[in-house]
Amino acid sequence: MVNRYMTEHSHQEEVRTVPVSAGAELAGSFTHPLSSGPWPVVLLLGGTFGDLRDGDVDPRVSPNAPKRGMYALLARALADNGIASYRFDRRGAGESTGEFALGRAQEVADAGEVWQWVKALPEVEGCLKAMLGHSAGSYVLCRVADAFGQPDVAVLQGALYRSIAALLDYNLRPVIEYMASSPDRKRWVADHAPRYYREALLLEETLAIMENGTTVARVDVEESIIERDISGFLYDLEYPPEGQFRHLTAPTLILHGGDDQNVPVVDAFETFKTLRAAGNHDVELRIIAGCNHSFQIDSSDPEQRIREKMTAQNFGRPFHPLYPALVVGYLARRLLAG
Repeated sequence: MVNRYMTEHSHQEEVRTVPVSAGAELAGSFTHPLSSGPWPVVLLLGGTFGDLRDGDVDPRVSPNAPKRGMYALLARALADNGIASYRFDRRGAGESTGEFALGRAQEVADAGEVWQWVKALPEVEGCLKAMLGHSAGSYVLCRVADAFGQPDVAVLQGALYRSIAALLDYNLRPVIEYMASSPDRKRWVADHAPRYYREALLLEETLAIMENGTTVARVDVEESIIERDISGFLYDLEYPPEGQFRHLTAPTLILHGGDDQNVPVVDAFETFKTLRAAGNHDVELRIIAGCNHSFQIDSSDPEQRIREKMTAQNFGRPFHPLYPALVVGYLARRLLAG
């Protein structure tokens, strides 16, 4: 269904909704060139803190986070180069209906239904079709490729390879060290980044319950009990990230920020090796030095950098000059050739 139409510069955007299970409708933007179609198309899948179609976090999750706009930037650059795309608000977020934050299984199911819808669009008939995932969106991409059909081309941005436990350790250990360095710093984290504060205090207990099969971690902090429920990780624990790349047989670009504080750059190399070992030999790896998980340029000051990460203020940082040019160049070469 098309419910709004707009023209902007050398591309056009239409807001379209996709009916999915349980009567929900996912609203998104179909962005395409001004030239007549059909066009090749890319489905853009957001990652953690990418609840909204442009790659932004839902205000209920992080009310003060700046708008990142990664996928809006990418979609328009693709259209300017002859490639259509679709990006959407997750269930219950933005203009989409349904219940918000139902977990990874629902996220994969929704993405699969959108993928089937995108492939059936008359505007892309007879053209190549790609999927691109950022961060956890790369994980979802692999699950969708296995359950709903391979893309002709894939792009994995900032993809996680290591286990969820190792990911939590990588993200929270620096916070623990920062808080331990002075009472003032610990107080700053508690006041300005309470989610990181709680998760850092609960890290050891969280890692322990992942081992013993329970779902709630508890710790006594200053005569108060704080808890963390890890039910949202159960799908990821059942289907570990490292095991999903074998499902991806399409030509693939792996793109990673050299200064990624969320997913270490070594994961990109492990992903590359795993794809190759599984028989996918059409894989390219690109590391963009000097940028973070979202391909933005963080502050050069270490304290400001970690504070901005904990408060998501780095979402407002400028993108690296090579983003999204590397992605658009790869997709244009793969989707428009011949």
